[in-house]
Amino acid sequence: MPRLCTLLLLVLVAFPQEGGAKHWIHVDSDAPKSEKTALLIMNGFGGSRSGCKAQMAFWQDAGMDVYIPDVLLRESLAASSEALAAFVEEQSLAEYAEVKAICYIAGAYLLHAQLEATPMPNLTAIVYDRSPTQERAPKAAIARIPVLSTLMLGGVLRELSEVQWPPVPSAGSVQKGLVIENRATGLMRLLRAEAEAMGPLVYDWRAIDPTAQDAFHVALDHNMMYVRWDVLGEPYRHFFEHGRFPDGLPRERIHNRPFDASYPVPE
Repeated sequence: MPRLCTLLLLVLVAFPQEGGAKHWIHVDSDAPKSEKTALLIMNGFGGSRSGCKAQMAFWQDAGMDVYIPDVLLRESLAASSEALAAFVEEQSLAEYAEVKAICYIAGAYLLHAQLEATPMPNLTAIVYDRSPTQERAPKAAIARIPVLSTLMLGGVLRELSEVQWPPVPSAGSVQKGLVIENRATGLMRLLRAEAEAMGPLVYDWRAIDPTAQDAFHVALDHNMMYVRWDVLGEPYRHFFEHGRFPDGLPRERIHNRPFDASYPVPE
C-alpha cells in the first residue's frame, strides 16, 4: 500500500490537473507582427501553472511575443490538435516575421501534427526537450496503472502511448536543437521496469534525431525542465540566435545512471 500511495503522488506531480484552459500570452511591443518574432512554447503534461509562470518570467524579457497555449486536452489527441489549430489562427501566428518554438514531449506531437496539416513557413527554429526515460511515461503508466492513468488524464494519455508520432519537420529552414535529460523523474524511477522492458535507452542525440543541428545533455529531470531557466535559458537563447548551442556544453551523455536519484543536480 505505501508503494501504491507513493506512485499515486508521483503521478499527481508528473501529470498535474488544473481545471479550465488558461493560455499564457505576453505581447512585447505594439509593433506590427510582421516586424516581430513570436515564441511558441508547447508544453506537455508537466505544463503546470508554476511551470508556465517560470517560463513566462524568463521569456517575457527576451524581446519576443510569448505564447504558451493550454491545448493538451483530456478528451483526445484530435481535440487537442483542433484546439492548437484554433489557437494558432486566433493569435495570427502566420503574420509574424518569425516564429520560434520550444517543445516538450506531448507538445511536440501536437506541433508536428499542426505542421502536417498547416505548414508554418515563418517557423525558423525549434528547441526540443528530449528524455529517453520520460518519453516512455505514457506507455509505462498505461502498462502499470491503466485505470488510474486514464481516470486522471483521460483518453489522451492512452492515445499517446499507442499513436504513430508525426514526422519531425524536415524543412531545411527550420533549425532544430535537442536538450537531452540525463535524469529520470521520481515517477519513472518507480516505472523503471516497464521503461527498461521497452528496450535500450538511447542517449546519442544523432540517433534520437538525425535532422537536428545540435544538442546538449543536462543533469535535470523532466519536471525541472519547466522551471530551471537559470540552467537552460541562455543556451536556448543562444540556439535561437545562432542555430547552435554554446561551446562547452556536453554533447555526449553525462553519466549512465539516469535512475540514480543521488546523482547531483546542477546548482
